[in-house]
Amino acid sequence: MSNYVKSTDFAAKDSLSTGNPAKLVKGTEIGTEFDAIESAVNSKADLNSPALTGTATAVNLTVSGTFSATVDGGAY
Repeated sequence: MSNYVKSTDFAAKDSLSTGNPAKLVKGTEIGTEFDAIESAVNSKADLNSPALTGTATAVNLTVSGTFSATVDGGAY
């Protein structure tokens, strides 16, 4: 699972003077940002009907309604 980390500080470009080539936003910079966002989002579980694998750990879990679980083949 990855978290999104911004690689281009677009706001910093605003303070540069007109004509400064670093002030331009390049398609490759935007592409890199969108690729990083896509990677981070795709590595997270869906909110609705998540399909989880591995070991799930919960801290301070509160359940309301019906709770059922299967552990090592047995229902609890």
